[in-house]
Amino acid sequence: MSLQCAHCYKSFSIAKVNDSRGKGLSVEVQCPHCAAWLGHNKYLSVVKIVGFYGGVIAAVVGYFVEGVTVITTPLIILAVIMVGLSHIMDHLQLIEAPENDPNTETHAK
Repeated sequence: MSLQCAHCYKSFSIAKVNDSRGKGLSVEVQCPHCAAWLGHNKYLSVVKIVGFYGGVIAAVVGYFVEGVTVITTPLIILAVIMVGLSHIMDHLQLIEAPENDPNTETHAK
């Protein structure tokens, strides 16, 4: 799987990531090209997880409980839409720019 840096826009493999910090949904990785720290949006990750498990639970209930398909079918459809949209929108974001970045330094004239 290839990731794209939000700072230098270069693609890199997950295997090339040397440094990471944080745990769980707060994990951040360092770009091997420009040393910028990148991470995912925590809100979109939570929406993706809730949509997935909500759809699975609704499917299981709809399969085993008789007469609730009128309720569970729309819930499954909404869960698939939630997971799809949050997955499309969930890109790496720039958390911390590199220290030696010439674009962030102020130059005195």
